[in-house]
Amino acid sequence: MPASPSPAKPLLTLAACFALAACEPPSPQSELFTPDPDAPTSTTEFQTTYTIDAATPLLLDLRGSTTGDPYALTCAQNELVVGLRGRSDTTVGALGLICARMLENGTFTNHDERPMIGGTTGEAFSSECPQSEAVIAVRGRAASTLDRIGVRCARVRPWVQMGAPGSIEPSFGGTGGVPFTETCPPGYFLQGLLGYAAGAVHSTQSLCVPIVT
Repeated sequence: MPASPSPAKPLLTLAACFALAACEPPSPQSELFTPDPDAPTSTTEFQTTYTIDAATPLLLDLRGSTTGDPYALTCAQNELVVGLRGRSDTTVGALGLICARMLENGTFTNHDERPMIGGTTGEAFSSECPQSEAVIAVRGRAASTLDRIGVRCARVRPWVQMGAPGSIEPSFGGTGGVPFTETCPPGYFLQGLLGYAAGAVHSTQSLCVPIVT
C-alpha cells in the first residue's frame, strides 16, 4: 500500500511562496510612482477671508498744529485708503483721499478719488499705492503746518499675518518742520485722516482700522 502524502509539503510550499514574494524587488512602476502634490486631499482647505472692522478704529498721534477748522476725511466702512492726493508747494495746501473697496480675498477694486479740503495753491500731486496694496503709514514733515506728506503701503495678507510692509511712495511738499512717520499697527490699515485746515492743511492724524479673518 503506497504511503499517504505528507501534510507538511503544501505548508512548506506555501511558506516558500511567501518568502519569495517578500524578497522580490519592487516593480519598476512602484519605484517611479510619486504622489501628486496638487492632488486633492481628504482635508478640505479653506481660503482665508478678510473683513474690515470699522467699529474699532485706532487714532494715531496728531502731527502739526490745531490752527484752523477741524476736518475729517474717511473712506466708506468697506473701503481702505490706497493713496493721498492734494496740492503742495513749500507746504501741503490741500489734501484728499484715494479709496478702494477691499474684497474678501484681500485685493481691491479700482481706486476712487474723494473730495479735498484746504486751499487751491500749489501743484497737484498724488501719492498712490500699487493696485494690490493699501496705506499702512503716513509720513512727512510738520510743525505749525503740514509741510510734507506721503504714504507707505502693504498687501493685506503679509501685513495682517506677518507684519510685512510693502512699497514706499513719493512724498510731496517742502523741507520745513520735523520729519514724522505714523504707522498703523500690524493688521491695521488707514481708513481716514483727521486734522485742522484753513486755506492750507495745518495738521493730520491717522485713523486706522483692524482687518479680521
